[in-house]
Amino acid sequence: MNKSSRRRQYIGTFTDTRNWDQFEPRRGDVFICVPPKSGTTWMQTICGLLIFGAPDAQIAYPEVSPWIDFRLSSKTIEERLAELSSQTHKRFIKSHSPLDGVPYFDDCTYIVVHRHPLDVHFSMWHHVHNMHLDHLDHLYTDDVSANFEAFLANSIEEEGLDQPSLALIAHHMKTARAMAHLPNVHLFHYNTLSRDLSGEMQRVAAAIGVSHPREVFEALVLAATFKSMKANAALTAPGAKGGLYKDNDPSVFFNSGKGRKWEGKLDAAQIGAYDRKIATLLDPADVRYLETGLA
Repeated sequence: MNKSSRRRQYIGTFTDTRNWDQFEPRRGDVFICVPPKSGTTWMQTICGLLIFGAPDAQIAYPEVSPWIDFRLSSKTIEERLAELSSQTHKRFIKSHSPLDGVPYFDDCTYIVVHRHPLDVHFSMWHHVHNMHLDHLDHLYTDDVSANFEAFLANSIEEEGLDQPSLALIAHHMKTARAMAHLPNVHLFHYNTLSRDLSGEMQRVAAAIGVSHPREVFEALVLAATFKSMKANAALTAPGAKGGLYKDNDPSVFFNSGKGRKWEGKLDAAQIGAYDRKIATLLDPADVRYLETGLA
């Protein structure tokens, strides 16, 4: 198994990519590399359903799929890696880090998901306000304008790694595009998953090398819908068993699942500021893809 070393190290409030230094890969591992609030839990559930092939199984897929470079875990990295090593099924592993901070193995699969940055920003506001952790409270206050200014202005080095800032989202996109020519790197988009979940799950299944009879696959797709995940939030919401959320109902983790969350919250001047900023970070084709999922 060939390995290219991580090209960049990321250390933030929640992230420490040095944890990868102790990671031992296994042929066929699936890396789910997604910026925060861009479809991570959804893709973990999709991969878990496809790997186990049991739509009615009572499996907490976010717990089965560890976040290796998370630095605030109650378990040591050695304990988490030992648990991962004990798994006998095809392993699927979570990371919010850009791909240049994740080790690359040519016999593993990389699944990347992106989402419109403005949807990410407002989804993160909802998430932060429901968490007992207060690390990001200063970036997600009730002052919508100040929050948005920070989202546009912060760099990866200045609170942008775990915020996430527009700069982080754009950088994550660029690192994914730089590797998208590789046969084991597969890009997905939140909008496309929303429009055609069955078709996109077929793409995921092909990418990770699993297949199911038609009837089973259709049941797996149904179990991966937003409605089903919200109804089964005690299993599908990450951290549901650990007291992470202020609301005792874990389904609150799943806000609406819909796009265009900025409407009615940002004015034309703020939208213009966003358009100008993102144009300095990505070329027009990548902006179009990041915002819509369309090539």
